[in-house]
Amino acid sequence: MELGERKLKILAAIIESYIRTGEPVGSKALTSALDNAVSSATIRNEMAELANLGYLDQPHTSAGRVPTAAAFRLYIDRLMPRKSLSDGVKKQIDELLASFAGDPDRLVSEASQALADVSGCAAVTTTPSLPSSSVRRIEIMRVSPRAAALLMMTGAGALRSRICRFDFDVDDQVMEQLSKALSDAFSGAALADIGLSQVQHLMVELGENGLRCAPALTCFYELVQESAEAEVLLTGQLNLLRHPDFELTRARELLSFLSRREQLMNMLAASPAGLHVVLGSESPRPELEGSSIILTQYTLGSSSQPTAGSIGLIGPLRMNYSEAIPRLEYFAKAVGRLLSELLGEEG
Repeated sequence: MELGERKLKILAAIIESYIRTGEPVGSKALTSALDNAVSSATIRNEMAELANLGYLDQPHTSAGRVPTAAAFRLYIDRLMPRKSLSDGVKKQIDELLASFAGDPDRLVSEASQALADVSGCAAVTTTPSLPSSSVRRIEIMRVSPRAAALLMMTGAGALRSRICRFDFDVDDQVMEQLSKALSDAFSGAALADIGLSQVQHLMVELGENGLRCAPALTCFYELVQESAEAEVLLTGQLNLLRHPDFELTRARELLSFLSRREQLMNMLAASPAGLHVVLGSESPRPELEGSSIILTQYTLGSSSQPTAGSIGLIGPLRMNYSEAIPRLEYFAKAVGRLLSELLGEEG
């Protein structure tokens, strides 16, 4: 059923009041919100019809009404006023992220943390999957007779490190041979082209030291796999525990789902391109009931197939969407721009 203009105005006023206060909304409060243009009796009749249509709930007999998930969906899609961030807020975001622009991993994680802090929600981001990136530099530093630190920098600017332990004492000469062999074989190679067979071939080429160096070669292969795959970063989880809209049991169920990173990654990967809002009741996951997820992407480069990562907010159904959405969109734009500049992929 198509709602008339008066019903839409009343529904929008109820939702905006509920977002601000978290309290059920009565007809008297709506009369003031609508500048007394509609009588209290008319508002009560319209609210009753909206309730019959599934847009309002009445938590208690004597209480006002609260919007349902269907009402929030209608509000987000048709009624919500679109707001723009002020130049001052944009400048604050730019300055915050610019201080981490030299470190891609830190930039994405700090953007996620900043979003969580300003929104009072949890924030989720994925690093872009970069199998086409290459190995820029490899170094090995011995930290003890049987341990070494392996460092690898990719063409995407990501730095990965791992401690590898040997079964035998390994002297500096062997470390130098291994470091040179790795650099000669893989510097400049695309991550996607480095397979287990190439690493095993290098072990054979190392001759009698091949078996001794096997732990370091295994670490190198694992770093290559990690660098080529996207990661999920989740920040601000404690905000959900503190939010009054989440009872403790519901918050724990939501946090339990969010802690299973593989499931979270699958959900993000299945999301369509562009900004969209997933209300908990629209998701097949029962843990998301009563919550809302706002997602968009940041992109690197301006090619026909730019690399993308996801960035989003997770919070209660009663989220201030008109403020959260433009902030999220600007964070995504800023992260994409800074990463593109760092990787030399500007349009």
